[in-house]
Amino acid sequence: MSSKLSNKMMALVKKDENEGYEYEQVETPNPQNDEVLVEIKKVALCGSDINLYVWNATAKVIASLPFTPGHEATGVVVQLGPNVKNLKIGDRIAVENHFYCGNCFQCKESRGDICSNMSQYGHGKGTIYGGCSQYSIVPEKYCYKLQYGVSDTEAVLLEPMGVAHNAIERLEVNNENVFVIGCGAVGLFAIACAKALGLFISALVL
Repeated sequence: MSSKLSNKMMALVKKDENEGYEYEQVETPNPQNDEVLVEIKKVALCGSDINLYVWNATAKVIASLPFTPGHEATGVVVQLGPNVKNLKIGDRIAVENHFYCGNCFQCKESRGDICSNMSQYGHGKGTIYGGCSQYSIVPEKYCYKLQYGVSDTEAVLLEPMGVAHNAIERLEVNNENVFVIGCGAVGLFAIACAKALGLFISALVL
């Protein structure tokens, strides 16, 4: 651990099936292999985080105990594992929370979003880490280096925007009307993405 970093940090932790999270002091992790240590700057809450908080039937499907929540996160790289190739200390990144394997049929067809071996950051799937902590471990391949002056607040919204953009892009429509049902966060992003692609929008607020 660098002398500039404390060997202790604060984090939310979901340890068991009881409702709630625990806010506690834990060891600051050290990055291994191709991992980086990220100082978290912003983390957003998703509807799924409510399921994880109460630990309902949905949570039991999408998450594995124990873990730190927060799958929509952005921060600054502060430490590098020995096999990191493209990132450097000080780089601002947004986390790709879907840890696709890169080897299954879906991944080889450029559909890592539906990887059959998907791990998930912030859900305890393949990693215990999440953004609701002072520092977090993320493999380099799941770090998107921020460019174009994107703010931390904007960057933390890239994950839900990506969900909407992926849906709109895969419709493959041109000069047509798009009807968006539901104007929650992803619905509003779907409207914005469709407008940016030059489509005509109708929306229904539920």
